[in-house]
Amino acid sequence: MEKLLLVLGLCALCCPPASPLSTGAPLGSCETMAPRHRGFSPQTIASPHSILVQNVKNSSNVQVYIQGPTYKGILLEARYPNGTTAVGTWATPPANTKTIKCFSKIDSAITHSNTNDKSNETIYTWIPPSFKNCDQKAVVFRATVAQAKATYWLNLNSEKIYVACSGSLISLSGFAVLITFMVAGLAEF
Repeated sequence: MEKLLLVLGLCALCCPPASPLSTGAPLGSCETMAPRHRGFSPQTIASPHSILVQNVKNSSNVQVYIQGPTYKGILLEARYPNGTTAVGTWATPPANTKTIKCFSKIDSAITHSNTNDKSNETIYTWIPPSFKNCDQKAVVFRATVAQAKATYWLNLNSEKIYVACSGSLISLSGFAVLITFMVAGLAEF
């Protein structure tokens, strides 16, 4: 009987308690982006969070921010529009986050590593994949953001950006602003 209690005690020490929110998204969440928060469903009201992207100066890398109130949990991936797997990789993750291996690709997603608050100042750096040809590829960033275990928003999407083999990035909103300035400049000429 003592040996059985000893074995059970050792097994309990080897198996950490399950808490999906506190240590990051499980690999089983990579495809659907849904956390495994038993008994809780995603919010149906509009999210107070949005995904903002910005080109890193003199680089093909992209900085990604979650705009809005502080949050505790995140699962963040880059995908081709209507794609079902992550593309590219994430650079060294910021504090309180970590990369995970989704779809058998190392560093293909970012998740939280604890429940400390993350904010607009948390910057995630994405590295585009290398392309075999020089066609531009559209990419969107997709995230699930959790303010608490019971309060999370599923499948938030950024605007499309376009990545070329040269490493240049184009966003549709940035392109529209550039065209507007060019037309305004021609009008003055």
